[in-house]
Amino acid sequence: MSSNLNLDNELVVIKSEKNKYLAVIDYTKEFVTNEGKIFLKNINSIPSKILSSTGVEFKIYKPSYKEFVLLMKRGPQIIYPKDSAQILIEANIHSSSNVLEIGTGSGALTLLLYTLISKSGSLTTLDISKTNQRRAQKTIKRYFSKNEINDENILKFINVELENFNFKELNYKIDTIITDVPEPWIFFKNNKIENSITWVSYLPSISQIAKIKETLIENYFENIEIKEVIVRDWVVDNKIMRPSNRLVSHTGFIISANFIKY
Repeated sequence: MSSNLNLDNELVVIKSEKNKYLAVIDYTKEFVTNEGKIFLKNINSIPSKILSSTGVEFKIYKPSYKEFVLLMKRGPQIIYPKDSAQILIEANIHSSSNVLEIGTGSGALTLLLYTLISKSGSLTTLDISKTNQRRAQKTIKRYFSKNEINDENILKFINVELENFNFKELNYKIDTIITDVPEPWIFFKNNKIENSITWVSYLPSISQIAKIKETLIENYFENIEIKEVIVRDWVVDNKIMRPSNRLVSHTGFIISANFIKY
């Protein structure tokens, strides 16, 4: 339990039996729900329980990555946790990975990569939109309840159009490229892979997958695999054991490949 006289600016989940919210503690404010007001100044520790103004009990605790991503405010469409997990496996991400992310977006995957890569690795994230990258920086800061991202040697932002990006300008070795942009094949317009590297692209349509697969083959990638991740919850309650009516089916396709310098 985290107990502190001042929990201002801490990110928490506020959860009742019916609802779940993401909030930032601000002792000067109230958090309003349809089950009553929560006086944030009355939160003295994390985790804890607190009653709303209408007497409803709420649980207060730190969010998991999954809860944070699904509850946070976002701009561009996020990569859902079920797909992010598979991307990490296909990309063989570890603490020493040196990753180039093409398409920062709202920063959901950027955050997950940042949490996994230590000071022995690096993460460079590229996006055409400065707005997206500012949002991603705020996402990371908010998740860690930090005012600044201090690990500048680990995380770098590049603001450039993909067709104008010069891969050789990165002055360190990249071992993994992960893309979440509509036309990842544009990377190969002006860039050539010369060292062993793992490539993973996340795309919504199978026609896009066909195009990037063709491009990867043309650029001598091998071990090409294409997947989609489908998650189905189950209800297990006393004598009831059945699939849930809620099915998280197609959200996108994942294609992975390796360029191996023999």
